[in-house]
Amino acid sequence: MYKAVTFRDLFIAAFPSCLLRKVHKVRQTQARKVEQLTNQKNSRVVFFLQTPSVWKYDSLYKKLENSDYFEPLIVISPYNVHLNYDRNECFRVMRQTEEFAQERGYNYISAYDWDRHKWRDIKKICSPDIVFFTKPYKDTLPAYHIYNYLDSLTLYVPYGINCMHLYHNNYGLPFQSLLWKFLLETEFQKHYAELYEKSHGDNVEIVGALAEEKLMQPDYVPTDPWKVQPHPKKRIIWAPHHTVDYLFNFSNFLNYCEDMLRLAQELQDEVQIAFKPHPVLKFKLINLWGLERTEDYYNRWAQLPNGQIEQGDYIDLFKTSDAMIHDCASFTVEYLYARKPVLFQIRDEKVKEEFNSFGQLCLDCHYLAHSIQDTERFIREVVIAGEDHKKQAREDFYTRYLYPQDGVMPSQKIYDILLQAVGRTDKQ
Repeated sequence: MYKAVTFRDLFIAAFPSCLLRKVHKVRQTQARKVEQLTNQKNSRVVFFLQTPSVWKYDSLYKKLENSDYFEPLIVISPYNVHLNYDRNECFRVMRQTEEFAQERGYNYISAYDWDRHKWRDIKKICSPDIVFFTKPYKDTLPAYHIYNYLDSLTLYVPYGINCMHLYHNNYGLPFQSLLWKFLLETEFQKHYAELYEKSHGDNVEIVGALAEEKLMQPDYVPTDPWKVQPHPKKRIIWAPHHTVDYLFNFSNFLNYCEDMLRLAQELQDEVQIAFKPHPVLKFKLINLWGLERTEDYYNRWAQLPNGQIEQGDYIDLFKTSDAMIHDCASFTVEYLYARKPVLFQIRDEKVKEEFNSFGQLCLDCHYLAHSIQDTERFIREVVIAGEDHKKQAREDFYTRYLYPQDGVMPSQKIYDILLQAVGRTDKQ
């Protein structure tokens, strides 16, 4: 069905010189693929998608769908189905992701054949010319890793904008070096790739933040995802991270989970809060708390008159919100595109040291909370009363670093890259 990850693949990951030889051969294959595509009428473009929250390609997908030269297809691939997470939850996420694709009107296929109870050979069925990945990790089955698609033109837009010192995961994996095009957001990320990518960023293109494109478009009209209230209230997103047990331990969830519910209840006449957990948090809590307690906690948010759970795409949620409270690395950058008040619940002072130079600039645009009291003060004074003394700092940062200086949106830049690859020059 697929080429499994071999010992040789692991070997080249451990020894850069071996990886570079592999990259050189892959570059030759990619060059031949470009030559082949110039003689084709159209090209099949496959997007591997595991969860709705990491889907960043909507605006690009629509351009491809309306093009005469490309045939886009989304493949719903498994998320952590082979790891130490609840298998039923993994399949539930796949079903949820299929529903997401249906609602958006995407052309899609599930990697799992629900009728025959077996995994599909997507490469054989689809024969993709161009492949977009939504994550760089091996947290899916080997059939959907980059190693199985080295004869295609492979691209990746990071699902989160790098703002931390996690350079290995963001730039140093074999995945990034093997890509045909590594599509990054700013000069900061390009610089990090040149330093830490094994191929020294030879495949990097700066295109801007594709995921935040709608937030940068003043004429974009979002769908309102908020629960209807009897009168207008301030809309706050609470987005806790999943690191309750390892890694850099950003997460304050276990400390704040009950207090945030309490605040939502106490301030129900003035605010509504959307609980926006990291997708992995529920897996972690099932292992930690058990399924019953985890489901009960999530249901308590869903049942609040002024509360709700948001586990899918979040651009419309950002666009229609008034503020965010979080401890998530990627949102430290992403919510700044919304240009609204934002609070980082900081676990301890060491957390600040985890951010790189770009991340430090982002964090400077945040209010910081060391306790639930600080969080409540932010809600009352900044969000409700409007005493937002960091507003100008956020505006200056957005203008200088986030909004494209040439005014060209990321989806157009990526589309132009693909047009050039297939020997076309028209623009939409």
